[in-house]
Amino acid sequence: MSERPPYLRIADEIAGDIRAGRLAPGQAAPSTRRIVRERGVAMATATKVIAALREQGLVETVPGRGTIVRAREETPPAAAGRGELSAARIVAAGVRIADAEGLALVTMRRVAGALGVSTMALYRHVASRGELTFRMADAVMAEARLPDPPPAGWRRRLEAAAHQFWAVFRRHPWAAELFSLTRPQMFPNAVPFAEFSFSTLRAMGFGADDMVCAHVNLFGHVRNMALVRLAETHAEEDTGMSADDWARHTGHDIRRAVSPARHPGIEYVIREGFDYDLDRVFEYGLQRLLDGIDARRRALGLPEPPGRG
Repeated sequence: MSERPPYLRIADEIAGDIRAGRLAPGQAAPSTRRIVRERGVAMATATKVIAALREQGLVETVPGRGTIVRAREETPPAAAGRGELSAARIVAAGVRIADAEGLALVTMRRVAGALGVSTMALYRHVASRGELTFRMADAVMAEARLPDPPPAGWRRRLEAAAHQFWAVFRRHPWAAELFSLTRPQMFPNAVPFAEFSFSTLRAMGFGADDMVCAHVNLFGHVRNMALVRLAETHAEEDTGMSADDWARHTGHDIRRAVSPARHPGIEYVIREGFDYDLDRVFEYGLQRLLDGIDARRRALGLPEPPGRG
């Protein structure tokens, strides 16, 4: 009898941990990155491991949490290949994979495997991986909603748009990789937000140059902070430590490297302590950018628009 493939052997071991209760329902299953790191296998093999566990109904993908152990009382999902194949189903499968395993693992072959169809079947609905990821980004942007009616003040309007983008990127941090600051794509579900921002800035009396610079800086702040969150997610998967765990683990080394005489600013922050919460850092940066836009308005001598900012 031929030896079982490595991915099935690894899947069997993880399945054993699940059935024995060493991995409890709701607990994070080993990520593909962790499998690569601990088992010394290729990413393609690690991906097959997760797929095998999913096919057995032992794990599931939860947006924002990744791949977790399924509750035992739940009925495994119906076979992925059932039902009529459509672009919407393909895009939804791509989003689920990106949420759980990252954008890099969204390939036509991987999506086809998740849906239980041939890779060529996808091409009848989606022309390429580029089109797929474009549709994925547009699909998650549909989760954002402009305030209706819009807030009265310019500042609250720009805040609302930024917060909606931030909420989408929190749920789907990989989407930030698909938005460009220098070569913007016309995602249909993102266009209304761009218009909302530009119309607000125009109503303040700004010219085109100020409008573009303000909009790009605001959106760039949201996108860049989302990329920071994505990098932190990868770091946690790679190390098995949260940011707080890492700070505790390396705190002694950092303190030893810092001299109060040579690094008084750093030493002060270490001594006082700081809660490095990305939502808090995001909000701080957003408010300072809005302060800067208001300062620019006043420097140009533009009147305060109707409705308080």
